[in-house]
Amino acid sequence: AHAQVYTMGTLLRHGSEEQKREYLPKIASGELRLQAFGVTEPEAGTDTTQLTTAAGRSPDGDHYVINGRKIYISRVQHSDFMILLARTTPLDQVKRRSEGLSVFIFDLREAIGNGLTVKPRRVMINNETNELIFEDLRVPTSALIGEEGRGFRYILDGMNAERILIAAECIGNGRWFVDRATRRAK
Repeated sequence: AHAQVYTMGTLLRHGSEEQKREYLPKIASGELRLQAFGVTEPEAGTDTTQLTTAAGRSPDGDHYVINGRKIYISRVQHSDFMILLARTTPLDQVKRRSEGLSVFIFDLREAIGNGLTVKPRRVMINNETNELIFEDLRVPTSALIGEEGRGFRYILDGMNAERILIAAECIGNGRWFVDRATRRAK
Protein backbone atom coordinates (compact mmCIF):
# COMPACT_ATOMS: atom_id res chain seq x y z
CA ALA A 1 0.00 0.00 0.00
CA HIS A 2 2.77 2.46 0.78
CA ALA A 3 4.12 2.41 -2.79
CA GLN A 4 0.97 4.01 -4.12
CA VAL A 5 1.22 6.74 -1.46
CA TYR A 6 4.67 8.00 -2.40
CA THR A 7 4.44 7.53 -6.16
CA MET A 8 1.16 9.37 -6.35
CA GLY A 9 2.58 12.36 -4.45
CA THR A 10 4.65 13.50 -7.43
CA LEU A 11 1.57 13.44 -9.65
CA LEU A 12 -0.61 15.07 -7.00
CA ARG A 13 1.77 17.96 -6.33
CA HIS A 14 3.19 18.58 -9.81
CA GLY A 15 0.92 17.00 -12.39
CA SER A 16 -1.22 19.06 -14.74
CA GLU A 17 -4.92 19.44 -14.04
CA GLU A 18 -5.60 17.10 -16.97
CA GLN A 19 -3.27 14.44 -15.54
CA LYS A 20 -4.86 14.73 -12.10
CA ARG A 21 -8.37 14.42 -13.54
CA GLU A 22 -7.31 11.45 -15.66
CA TYR A 23 -5.36 9.43 -13.09
CA LEU A 24 -6.14 10.37 -9.50
CA PRO A 25 -9.81 9.26 -9.35
CA LYS A 26 -8.87 5.93 -10.98
CA ILE A 27 -5.98 5.45 -8.55
CA ALA A 28 -8.21 6.29 -5.58
CA SER A 29 -10.90 3.84 -6.73
CA GLY A 30 -8.36 1.08 -7.35
CA GLU A 31 -9.08 0.99 -11.08
CA LEU A 32 -5.45 1.97 -11.79
CA ARG A 33 -2.38 0.94 -9.86
CA LEU A 34 0.49 3.43 -9.74
CA GLN A 35 3.15 1.76 -7.62
CA ALA A 36 6.27 1.67 -9.80
CA PHE A 37 8.77 4.49 -9.25
CA GLY A 38 11.66 4.41 -11.75
CA VAL A 39 14.62 6.31 -10.33
CA THR A 40 17.62 4.14 -9.32
CA GLU A 41 20.28 3.28 -11.90
CA PRO A 42 23.23 0.89 -11.60
CA GLU A 43 25.92 3.44 -12.47
CA ALA A 44 24.44 6.31 -10.44
CA GLY A 45 24.05 4.48 -7.13
CA THR A 46 22.52 6.76 -4.53
CA ASP A 47 23.47 9.95 -6.43
CA THR A 48 20.26 10.59 -8.33
CA THR A 49 21.81 13.56 -10.14
CA GLN A 50 24.13 11.16 -12.03
CA LEU A 51 21.28 9.43 -13.89
CA THR A 52 21.94 8.66 -17.53
CA THR A 53 18.57 7.34 -18.70
CA ALA A 54 17.69 9.90 -21.36
CA ALA A 55 14.39 11.17 -22.71
CA GLY A 56 14.77 13.16 -25.92
CA ARG A 57 12.12 14.69 -28.12
CA SER A 58 11.19 12.72 -31.22
CA PRO A 59 11.74 14.42 -34.60
CA ASP A 60 7.99 15.12 -34.89
CA GLY A 61 7.99 16.65 -31.37
CA ASP A 62 4.95 14.60 -30.29
CA HIS A 63 6.85 12.08 -28.17
CA TYR A 64 9.79 11.59 -25.89
CA VAL A 65 12.05 8.69 -26.78
CA ILE A 66 13.52 7.05 -23.68
CA ASN A 67 16.74 5.04 -23.56
CA GLY A 68 18.60 3.75 -20.53
CA ARG A 69 18.50 1.35 -17.63
CA LYS A 70 17.00 1.28 -14.15
CA ILE A 71 17.66 -1.18 -11.34
CA TYR A 72 15.88 -2.17 -8.11
CA ILE A 73 12.53 -0.93 -9.37
CA SER A 74 9.75 -2.41 -7.25
CA ARG A 75 6.15 -3.35 -7.99
CA VAL A 76 6.39 -3.27 -11.80
CA GLN A 77 4.36 -6.48 -12.17
CA HIS A 78 1.68 -5.04 -9.88
CA SER A 79 1.41 -1.61 -11.49
CA ASP A 80 -0.49 -0.28 -14.45
CA PHE A 81 1.51 2.96 -14.63
CA MET A 82 4.99 4.12 -13.68
CA ILE A 83 6.51 7.41 -12.60
CA LEU A 84 9.94 7.70 -14.26
CA LEU A 85 12.83 10.11 -13.75
CA ALA A 86 14.97 10.64 -16.86
CA ARG A 87 17.49 13.18 -18.09
CA THR A 88 16.06 15.55 -20.72
CA THR A 89 19.17 17.75 -20.80
CA PRO A 90 22.59 16.10 -20.90
CA LEU A 91 24.61 16.45 -17.70
CA ASP A 92 27.38 18.38 -19.46
CA GLN A 93 24.85 21.02 -20.56
CA VAL A 94 23.46 21.99 -17.13
CA LYS A 95 24.85 24.36 -14.51
CA ARG A 96 23.80 22.18 -11.57
CA ARG A 97 23.64 18.39 -11.67
CA SER A 98 20.08 18.46 -10.31
CA GLU A 99 18.91 20.36 -13.40
CA GLY A 100 17.81 18.75 -16.64
CA LEU A 101 15.93 15.84 -15.07
CA SER A 102 12.25 15.35 -15.90
CA VAL A 103 9.44 13.17 -14.61
CA PHE A 104 7.07 11.14 -16.76
CA ILE A 105 4.01 9.00 -16.16
CA PHE A 106 3.30 6.24 -18.62
CA ASP A 107 1.30 3.05 -19.08
CA LEU A 108 3.46 0.02 -18.29
CA ARG A 109 0.99 -2.28 -20.02
CA GLU A 110 1.63 -0.50 -23.31
CA ALA A 111 5.37 -0.01 -22.77
CA ILE A 112 6.40 -3.59 -21.92
CA GLY A 113 7.45 -5.24 -25.15
CA ASN A 114 7.36 -1.92 -27.02
CA GLY A 115 10.64 -0.41 -25.89
CA LEU A 116 10.63 -1.54 -22.27
CA THR A 117 12.04 -4.86 -21.09
CA VAL A 118 11.45 -5.93 -17.49
CA LYS A 119 13.83 -8.42 -15.86
CA PRO A 120 12.88 -9.59 -12.34
CA ARG A 121 15.84 -9.60 -9.92
CA ARG A 122 16.13 -11.82 -6.86
CA VAL A 123 17.25 -9.94 -3.77
CA MET A 124 17.32 -10.73 -0.06
CA ILE A 125 14.68 -8.24 1.02
CA ASN A 126 10.95 -8.51 1.46
CA ASN A 127 10.35 -6.76 -1.82
CA GLU A 128 9.97 -7.67 -5.46
CA THR A 129 12.47 -5.80 -7.62
CA ASN A 130 13.33 -5.49 -11.29
CA GLU A 131 15.84 -4.28 -13.81
CA LEU A 132 14.30 -2.14 -16.56
CA ILE A 133 15.84 -1.63 -19.99
CA PHE A 134 14.52 1.22 -22.10
CA GLU A 135 15.24 0.97 -25.83
CA ASP A 136 13.57 3.71 -27.84
CA LEU A 137 10.43 3.68 -25.68
CA ARG A 138 8.11 6.35 -27.03
CA VAL A 139 5.85 8.19 -24.60
CA PRO A 140 3.62 11.11 -25.58
CA THR A 141 4.66 14.62 -24.56
CA SER A 142 1.54 14.66 -22.37
CA ALA A 143 3.35 12.11 -20.14
CA LEU A 144 5.65 14.86 -18.83
CA ILE A 145 4.78 15.82 -15.25
CA GLY A 146 5.34 19.50 -14.51
CA GLU A 147 8.05 21.43 -16.30
CA GLU A 148 10.82 19.80 -18.29
CA GLY A 149 14.11 19.85 -16.39
CA ARG A 150 12.61 20.34 -12.90
CA GLY A 151 11.98 16.67 -12.12
CA PHE A 152 14.63 16.31 -9.45
CA ARG A 153 12.69 18.65 -7.15
CA TYR A 154 9.45 16.85 -7.96
CA ILE A 155 10.85 13.42 -7.26
CA LEU A 156 12.21 14.48 -3.86
CA ASP A 157 8.61 15.01 -2.72
CA GLY A 158 7.97 11.32 -3.25
CA MET A 159 11.36 10.06 -2.10
CA ASN A 160 11.10 11.67 1.33
CA ALA A 161 7.78 9.93 1.95
CA GLU A 162 9.18 6.70 0.52
CA ARG A 163 12.09 6.67 2.95
CA ILE A 164 9.81 7.17 5.96
CA LEU A 165 7.38 4.49 4.82
CA ILE A 166 10.14 2.00 4.00
CA ALA A 167 11.79 2.65 7.37
CA ALA A 168 8.52 1.71 9.07
CA GLU A 169 8.32 -1.41 6.90
CA CYS A 170 11.88 -2.38 7.83
CA ILE A 171 11.08 -2.02 11.54
CA GLY A 172 8.08 -4.29 11.05
CA ASN A 173 10.20 -6.83 9.15
CA GLY A 174 12.83 -6.75 11.89
CA ARG A 175 10.25 -7.40 14.59
CA TRP A 176 8.80 -10.29 12.59
CA PHE A 177 12.24 -11.89 12.11
CA VAL A 178 13.19 -11.46 15.78
CA ASP A 179 9.88 -13.03 16.82
CA ARG A 180 10.31 -15.90 14.36
CA ALA A 181 13.95 -16.48 15.44
CA THR A 182 12.99 -16.38 19.14
CA ARG A 183 10.24 -18.97 18.62
CA ARG A 184 12.61 -21.22 16.70
CA ALA A 185 15.34 -20.88 19.37
CA LYS A 186 12.88 -21.91 22.08
